[in-house]
Order: sequence, then structure tokens, then C-alpha cells
Amino acid sequence: MSTDTTTTEKNTFFKDVHFLGDKEGKVAIRSPPIFTDKEEEREYQKQHLAAAFRVFAKQGFDEGVAGHISLRDSVNPHHFWINPLSTHFSQIRVSDLVLVNEFGHVLPGGAQSPINGPAFAIHSEIHKARPDLNAACHAHSAYGKAFSCFGRPIEMIYQDALRFYNDLAVYPRYGGTVISTEEGARIAAALCECRSVILQNHGMITCGRTVDEAAFLFIALDRCCHAQMMANAAAGPGWEKIVIPHEEAEMTHRKSGNSSKMWLAFQPYFDQVVKEGPSVLD
Repeated sequence: MSTDTTTTEKNTFFKDVHFLGDKEGKVAIRSPPIFTDKEEEREYQKQHLAAAFRVFAKQGFDEGVAGHISLRDSVNPHHFWINPLSTHFSQIRVSDLVLVNEFGHVLPGGAQSPINGPAFAIHSEIHKARPDLNAACHAHSAYGKAFSCFGRPIEMIYQDALRFYNDLAVYPRYGGTVISTEEGARIAAALCECRSVILQNHGMITCGRTVDEAAFLFIALDRCCHAQMMANAAAGPGWEKIVIPHEEAEMTHRKSGNSSKMWLAFQPYFDQVVKEGPSVLD
């Protein structure tokens, strides 16, 4: 069964999200549950994974069969959950999620549906290379793929960009459709110690300790790409861009880009899609 977050973990979480409550400490923001049962933890995580697809659909991140979100299995960390090939993001339910092993084989316990080959090539290598990250998102969002053609990171010229301060890598090549785990391994290596990476001429990938974190980072990065291109278009003599200094950028990244804050930032999106379509939890 699930338990509330321990006192120490709650205090750390509350410090990360820096909310204000009442004097007695009875008014508190919600925090991630801690589970003593791995099966219950798996179900909770799958619910948030399924909801993430519906959130992506509402954001317009769907495009045919492109795009995928993966989540490391809480029972067997060598396996991960991912979306079935050719199911629209807006229709995905918990029961549609596919469990895959490290060889790309669809396993019992999840939907018996085929998955996207390039998705396995990319996500399997990220999960292998980064045991500290449990979820990864990739979709062909309009602003993400438009900005990717520059093969460079966003600039630290506004507050929301600071979520990615020293935490955004670039994969500076385009190797065609990812059909091999070798290319996936190169992408994972380019990610280095960052949570997010711009794939030149392709799009972007965001990762996190939770699917909530990874999904919100994707939304945030796509909007940052949009804002960056607007700033680029407006820049000119007398309208030079001002880069935020290191000290302020580093402090804001710690306060506004930490994993706890990213988890919390996703919860309103989760609430919205569950309220609008409770079938996501089926």
C-alpha cells in the first residue's frame, strides 16, 4: 500500500517547491506518494504515464505515429513501459501501455501491441545509460523541431529558460531515422549529465526521475524554443538580447527547475485530463 511521504522527504520536497501555508503547518501542498508495495507503485506510475500522452495531445504534440514517452518499470528496472504504435495520444489508457524488455520484446503484463522501432532504439539506450532517470519524452512538436535546425541550445534570456541552465545538451548531427541502438546510444551519450537534449534537425528529448518531471520539461522546452525564435526575430540594433548572469541563473535553476518543482508543475495537467477523460485510468 502507499504511504505519505516521510517527514524528511516532505520537508525536502516542500523546501524545493517553496510554497507558503498556515502558521501551524497544516496547510501544505501535495507531494508525491511513497509506496511500500511495488505493484501499487507501478499502477500509480502507469496512470501518470497514460495521462502524459493525453496532456501531449492537448498540447498538439501528436503527429501520426511519431512521438513516444517511456517509463522505467518499478518492479524490473531493466524493463520499461511505452505507448503502442499507431494509437493516438488522446486515446491512450493505462491498459494500452506496453511493457518491453531490454531486447525490445513485448512482454506479458502489458498490452500485447507492437511498439515503434525507433522509440525502442532511443529510449532503451537512455534508460541503460542513465539509471538516475526513469522517464523520457520525445515528440515532433512544431517549435521544438523548428528550433532544432539551429543545432544549438536555447539562450538564458528569460526566467523560464533557466529551468534548463547548464541542463540542456545538443546532439550536433542528424543521422536519419533512428533505426539502430547504436544511434540511440550516441543520443544517450550526447545527453551526458543533462535531463534534456536538442536533436539537430529532428526535435528534442526531455527526461526526469518521474514521468511528470519529464513531461513538464518537454512542455516547458517547447515553449522556450518558441520564445527563443520570437526573441531572435525581434532582435536588432537597439533591441539586443540581454543574457541573465551566471549567479542569478544558477540560483533560479535550483529553485525553479528542480525535480520536485517539475513534478508539482505537471499535476494541474494530470488533473485536467483525468477530469475530462476518466477512461485514461482504465
